[in-house]
Parts: sequence; C-alpha cells; structure tokens
Amino acid sequence: MKLNIKKYMAMVLLVPVIMTGCQSEEANSPQEQDSTDNSYKIGISQLMEHPSLDQSREGFVDRLKELGLDVQIDYVNSQGDVNTVQAIAEKFVKDKADMIYAIATPPAQAARQATKDTGIPVLFSAVTDPVFSQIVDGLDKIDNVTGLSNKVEPLQILKSVKNLKEEINVIGIIYNIGESNSEIQVKEVTAAAEELGMTVETAGITSANDIPQAINTLEKKIDVLYIVSDNTVASSIQLVANLCIEKKIMTVSIVESQIEDGILMVNGLNYYDHGRQAADMAKAILVDKKDIKDVHVGKATVLNKKVNLKTMEILGLTRDNEAFEGAEFIED
Repeated sequence: MKLNIKKYMAMVLLVPVIMTGCQSEEANSPQEQDSTDNSYKIGISQLMEHPSLDQSREGFVDRLKELGLDVQIDYVNSQGDVNTVQAIAEKFVKDKADMIYAIATPPAQAARQATKDTGIPVLFSAVTDPVFSQIVDGLDKIDNVTGLSNKVEPLQILKSVKNLKEEINVIGIIYNIGESNSEIQVKEVTAAAEELGMTVETAGITSANDIPQAINTLEKKIDVLYIVSDNTVASSIQLVANLCIEKKIMTVSIVESQIEDGILMVNGLNYYDHGRQAADMAKAILVDKKDIKDVHVGKATVLNKKVNLKTMEILGLTRDNEAFEGAEFIED
C-alpha cells in the first residue's frame, strides 16, 4: 500500500506548468501538439526549490527567449522527493518531448534511464561529477546525454580560507549522506586540505532537521565551515548562516548566491549563467542540428569571490584580510 501511495503522489506532482513562447494560452497542450522545425517541447525536471536550482532554470528559459526559440516548457519540480524523478522523466518521454533539461543529479540520472534508446537528447546542470554518478560514460563520451558540471576545485578555495586567520587547521563540512554529489565533494575537499596541511571534520545528515545538531557537533572542532554544493544544506542555507554567525563560526561557500544569506565568503559559481550556458547547448542541438555526441560536458570557468560585510564585522574581520583580496563586498 505504501508504494501505491507514493505512485499516486508522484502523479499529483506531475501537473505541468506550461510556459509558451509565441503561442496563446489557447494553444494545444504538449501532448496534443506536434513540434515543427520552428517549435520545440522541452521538459524541465528540477529536484527541489532553492536559489541555485531555480537560477539554473531561470537562466535557461531566459536565454532560450533571447535566442528567439519558440519553446513550450513543461516544468515539473519533484519537491526534493527522489522517488518521483523517474516518473517525471518517463512522463516527458511519453509526451514526446524534443529535449529534457534535468537540474541536479537525481533528475539527470532518471532522464538518462528513461530516454535510453529513444533518441531524445538530455541536458543536465547542477551536477558535480556526471561520470561518477553514471550520467555520462565520460566528459567527451556522449550518447544522448550531456550538460554542465558545477564542479569547483577546492584547492583554490582552501588557499584563501587558510588566510582568514592564523592557525586555520580544521575544515568542517555538513552534507547529506544520500547525495552522491556531496560525497564526491567531501573526498575532494579532504584531499585538497591534506595537501595544505589541514584536516576535515564532517557531519552527515539525512534531512534539514539534522542541521542544528550537525553544527553543534562541529562547533568546537573546526575553524571554518566549508559549504559544498549540497541540495539539502542549500535549501536551509539561511539557517546554517544564522547558526554559524551566532556561534562565531566562519563560513565559506562555493555557491555565489549564498552570500546574500549571510555566508561570510563565497568563491563560487553563478547558477543563472550556468543555465544560460545550457540554453546555448540546447540551441546547438535542436536548432543548429549539431550531433549531441560532439557536445561534450562543460563546466564554469569563472568563479566570483564575494564577502558579506555584515557577517565579516560580526566575526571581527576587516576588509584588508588577505583572504578577501579581489573580492566584491556585499551589504545584505
């Protein structure tokens, strides 16, 4: 009975939000209307609502409009329930979408499985390691799935972190033990920390409810909390920032938008631009008819360093801190 309830809830969540290009609200639904050479149906599967994933979607849709594409968007959000992502992908296949845009790892994994042998191209974004997550066989070994990695090399970030104060030795990480993206990042941060003579303390969580206890556990052990690209943590980033400010814990993130939530310093990716880059790939495949096998997995090449002035002052730091060199100072 439990399984049947989940299936029922999945179908409830699959009510599409349709955004049309040049067509009126009276236009036929995607199931009834066939694509032409000038009109395309794109299904967007997003894991949950939070700024980074929302920006990946918004940048994608905005850029498609700028490029002049006539696109019907069928957007479905699984609200963080990984049990529904496969049903969403299968729905897009049944509806004969011209492309699926999968935002985050579980939707991308589901889209690959659902589109096998269908020829439907899949683009993904907000995925740290698509090879490890078995979304692609290699960054340049593409079948019908390609996209953009949000991977950020931690060594560069940790070099700045080490300059925040004297004797920065222990880095803390909170992560969802069920997210493969996060497990990868923990390993990479740990390796980079060892290279710089630092160590890493982790606190694994299964839901946002575990965050306060995780911070309490790490509080006396760490010098800085390193925010990896973890969907569960990101969905409660204001809570994380507020608790760390209260406990005088310095924070650094690889997600640019989190500076506005109170994180001390970010050196990270702009997800809106990430989505725009994905839209350019979509145009190349759908309009320019470029073989998707030749559209290799890409990644962001520019990171933006920002410092939250209010958090900086509360923590007793100043603008001339060596770690902040080249940063933009933000008043939230």
